[in-house]
Amino acid sequence: MRVRGGASVTNLFPTQKQSLKRFGRADEGQALVLTALALVVLLLMAGLGVDVGYLRYQKQQLQKAADAGALAGASAYAYNGDWHAAAVADISANGFTTTTTNGLTITVNSPPQTAGDPFLNQSGYVEVIVKQNQPTFFMRVSNVYAVPVSARAVASAIAPGSGCLIALDPTHSGTFSVVGNITISSTCSIYVNSSSATALVKTVPSSTVAANYIGLVGDQQSGLTGVVSQESYGQDPVTEIAPLTDPLANVPPPHYDSNCTYRNFSTAGGRISPGTYCNGITITGSGAVTFASGDYILRGGGLTVTGASSLSGSDVMFYLTGDSTYPYAGITMSGSETASLSAPTTGPQAGMLFFQDRSMPPITSPGSTFGGSRGAGYTGAIYFPTTAITYKGNASSTSTPTIIVGYQLTFRGGDTNIKNYTYLPSGGGPITSAILVE
Repeated sequence: MRVRGGASVTNLFPTQKQSLKRFGRADEGQALVLTALALVVLLLMAGLGVDVGYLRYQKQQLQKAADAGALAGASAYAYNGDWHAAAVADISANGFTTTTTNGLTITVNSPPQTAGDPFLNQSGYVEVIVKQNQPTFFMRVSNVYAVPVSARAVASAIAPGSGCLIALDPTHSGTFSVVGNITISSTCSIYVNSSSATALVKTVPSSTVAANYIGLVGDQQSGLTGVVSQESYGQDPVTEIAPLTDPLANVPPPHYDSNCTYRNFSTAGGRISPGTYCNGITITGSGAVTFASGDYILRGGGLTVTGASSLSGSDVMFYLTGDSTYPYAGITMSGSETASLSAPTTGPQAGMLFFQDRSMPPITSPGSTFGGSRGAGYTGAIYFPTTAITYKGNASSTSTPTIIVGYQLTFRGGDTNIKNYTYLPSGGGPITSAILVE
């Protein structure tokens, strides 16, 4: 091509062309190319970092949902509830529902089914697995539009419950009472369900109630001097906690033959066999009485012990009920008896030593009285959900592994040292709580 004056384009700018050739061979030109390439790499790395950070965040959110679902499922399992529905509901409450996009899947297993897991096929555990495809942003340049993210959690439904002294009366003053200058010491928790401003009463101000934790449903502000937490000694009880439910409501009553094995049974010593005792059992004198292993159905009459008897028996349960023919009566230990009684550790009523029929109407007097001036040992749960319990204390300084759940609880006579009953094969007791184990 030629231009005006006859000169060609290739001859127009020789100086500029030579400069470009020199720049291409110079270090400055190579640095520009390398800088451009480095910027591209840095942008890709920054984009990858954004994607990885976003996926990590979504993993954390899925893990929170899985943890919540496993705990909810285990809590429902402990009370014979719908553990699958409970787990899914809590996962949904954390923002992950089966109606969301990106392929959300929720798997709930009890027992756990993941190969190699230490809790594989073990009853009492709930496993939750939550998976969802999460979108990417910068990774799309490599045709990666979504990455599967998953989270897994396992919760136990058979961990020991924290409470071992529990009063269920929802309204009355003195639902938990300490009579006399005595000390109540518990390595586990005390819960008082009454909404009364005087739910916990001490008749002697210098008496002491100490426990790992003390929770009151009512807003009690006075009369709590000497009521302290051992975990953080001197800490006041926690008031206005949520109302309680019966922590042993999931334990089924025993199946039994209502026909009377014995009527009006009375003894001053010897060996007693399981069966249905119509009008209860009366023990007198100062002899030794041994209860053979098994269930003792007290159809009316209850259990009455006087004198200085010595009671013993392992793997035993006393079920107290009543009807119009044989009216209900509780436990009356009015002498200086001693006892060494322990609950069964297997079966539907594992851990239950004394079990009151829940259908009985609320009975605050006379209720049931345990103890004796020479001390007593009850290894297992003392469960009277609709009747009052008076516990006369343990003369020994050794803590008794006992759970006491009653409509009202009164302690009198001597110092009481309680530790939580956790002697079942699982390491727990009949009162359970849910905890994460994975």
